[in-house]
Amino acid sequence: MLPHVIVHNEMSLDARTDGLDVDMGRFYRLAATWHEDCTLVGSETLLAGMPELGMAQSSAAGGESPDRAAVPAEPSGNEVGSGRPLLAAIDSRGRLPGLALLRDQPYWRDVVAVCSDVTPASHLDVLAAAKVSAIVAGDDRVDVRRALEVLAAEYGVEVVRADAGGALVGALLRAGLVNEVSVVIEPRLVGGESHHWLVRAPDAGQEDVVALALRDVERFDDDALWLRYDVVPRA
Repeated sequence: MLPHVIVHNEMSLDARTDGLDVDMGRFYRLAATWHEDCTLVGSETLLAGMPELGMAQSSAAGGESPDRAAVPAEPSGNEVGSGRPLLAAIDSRGRLPGLALLRDQPYWRDVVAVCSDVTPASHLDVLAAAKVSAIVAGDDRVDVRRALEVLAAEYGVEVVRADAGGALVGALLRAGLVNEVSVVIEPRLVGGESHHWLVRAPDAGQEDVVALALRDVERFDDDALWLRYDVVPRA
């Protein structure tokens, strides 16, 4: 049984997720709509907001706080059993030895690493020593479908919100795992050539195009739009 998966992000009109002026409080008030059991985040997103997660030493705590992409402005208050969600970090390459630091944050009940067969054994040992559970799913990279199945079966997860960069969002969409897409569109054009897009899938073909059905539109006082879509199942 797969959990219900929502992609929720904020972007400019040209689909860039950097160079924004995010209203953090609003962003996470909207995110609380789904009462998620699990927040799914990629290693790149977590490291961008909290570089100390790349260090195994517990003394790394006390560094710079995570940014919008990693941590809500307030605890979401949604989780299976204790009022907060589980945080699942996609980390096939073992870039986050300091994941245990996230237990000091008030936003999640616990953290679990999602790894693959190529994740170094030494990294898994570091996680085990810090009592961070690890899901191993996939060969050269994380099998997101299998990871979601394990989160549902072993952690009781029914609703997942992907708070992630374009690469992970692209992987979820291409695998047919996303049920809803929620986007706040800021009234700005960013331009540039960075890879910070809502969806990143450089090798995607016509068969990977995802059809959406508009569910709702809301306009805010600053002219930002909140668009909510259901993903149309593939035939």
